[in-house]
Amino acid sequence: MASGGKMKALSDAGPEEPVKRRKVAFAGVPESVVSSNANECIKLLFVSSAQDMQDESQREEIMCDPQFAERVFGEDGTIYGYRGLEIDLWLQSNTFHAYVDIRFTKKVEGGKNPPTDIWSKLKEVFGDSMTDDRESFVNSFAENSLAFEKMIKEKSEAVTKLWRIGCESPDDPVADNKCEVISDEISEKSGQIVRMELTDPTVRAWHKRLNPLSIFYIEGARPIEDDDPLWEVYLALEIKDERRKIMGFCNVYRFYHYPDSTRLRISQILVLPLYQGMGYGLHLLEAVNDTAVGRGCYDVTMEEPSINLQKLRDTMDMLRLLSIPSLELKAQVEDAISDGIQRLHLRKVPKLSRPEVPEVEAASAGSSNGLRGASSHKLTNGVKERSLLDPPKQLREEVRNLLKINKKQFKRCWEQLLFLHLDPQDKELQDVFQSGLIQRLNSELFGKDKELERQAGKQIFDTENEFDSSKTFVMVRVKTKTGEVPTSFETDGRSTEPAAEDKVKALQESLSEREEDLYGVARDVARHCQRVGIAIPTIEHWTKPEAQNAEENSSGSSSPM
Repeated sequence: MASGGKMKALSDAGPEEPVKRRKVAFAGVPESVVSSNANECIKLLFVSSAQDMQDESQREEIMCDPQFAERVFGEDGTIYGYRGLEIDLWLQSNTFHAYVDIRFTKKVEGGKNPPTDIWSKLKEVFGDSMTDDRESFVNSFAENSLAFEKMIKEKSEAVTKLWRIGCESPDDPVADNKCEVISDEISEKSGQIVRMELTDPTVRAWHKRLNPLSIFYIEGARPIEDDDPLWEVYLALEIKDERRKIMGFCNVYRFYHYPDSTRLRISQILVLPLYQGMGYGLHLLEAVNDTAVGRGCYDVTMEEPSINLQKLRDTMDMLRLLSIPSLELKAQVEDAISDGIQRLHLRKVPKLSRPEVPEVEAASAGSSNGLRGASSHKLTNGVKERSLLDPPKQLREEVRNLLKINKKQFKRCWEQLLFLHLDPQDKELQDVFQSGLIQRLNSELFGKDKELERQAGKQIFDTENEFDSSKTFVMVRVKTKTGEVPTSFETDGRSTEPAAEDKVKALQESLSEREEDLYGVARDVARHCQRVGIAIPTIEHWTKPEAQNAEENSSGSSSPM
């Protein structure tokens, strides 16, 4: 009715006037929020000559996508304000001088997110080695290549012999006729690992240009402080016609180990994307370990290895343990493996008396402190019993002394060795092994925080030396007036204890990941042992095609775990 009255009033109002309509527009997405993902729009192209830049047919063969470009452009890796954005980063293969080519169809100004200053962001990473002058970049190839060859010849030290590309080991020299070739034609390419120290200004300047690759391809990597004289870099080189090309690199730091030794820590290792899967990573790891053995270092450690790198490391150390040059120590390892398998046999539980509760859940039953298994740390005559999957302490020390495998890594390898020697038809034995694995993971995830306990009472004091007083310190443990080391530490009063269901879930995930690692390494090691003739009781099982193993498992045939 109200609407009818209004209509009538309008009709009585005399001559009709044009009705003014308010202009209405739907709010569109502001152009300034146009964005691109850095990992998708950036391409890295590794070139050895000016011709590589001109031959478009070769582009796909020299081009790689970055993996962690968000570290340059912010947490989410977003570049704002450009439509049709493409960024080509051309890198000279050996010297890593850079040329950047930024192309877009439209630059969108204004709005909440102004266009990203792409040049400045990249300049922060590449520094003065980056240019946007294509001509000067192309003209610098010859001079830069000669400088690199001169640096390698004068500043580097060979760590391995030459090996023909495609050989199983860098110990096989190029002249060895038994060396395998990767194609029907005889390969004239050879490989070698060399080492350089960063004390030389020429090497440091070159290494600064190498640093951006760590940022783009190693998760969480930061540029190393290359003015510290304890850094050294290992290079995997491909050599052809007396010219060298870098396949990968490894940054290593020489740590002091009390009282009179050093330990080598692998900080960063990267095989360039174009050459991954060709064995260069293994060659680099072997070279670092051989150096540690030759120098008489205490051991070799690794800084936060990725999943794939840890698997490669496990495989390498397993092969070293199975082919120890010392016959006496090799016999000790074999005896200890037999003893370890026997200990697992002694823990078998008759089927009728097994608990119905799944092992992972059972680990948390009746425990007020995490998922600690009841039998993980028994005391025998006041002495803590060795964990089910732990190696003998004396053997651990002898292996560290000979092969430089550190304590944590050797315990991991020992689990791998026991797993590799499990009878694939003995399900009860596999269950006992899994139980020991659960106990170890449980203690690792939810046991008492030993790291905080170790840190209690420690203090750090800066010290001076001839190099740089701002980078040296001494750590001491302070005792109380009674002569005891304080072992308590304060918290903010909030409970950090996870819920029981979260513990079980975390343990299940860790167990699944560890079992996957065990399977993968077992297959790789067994296949290599089959090629070189190293005897393993279960080698036939682990060298079967994976599809055949999967078919047997699905039909009820047992397989380790």
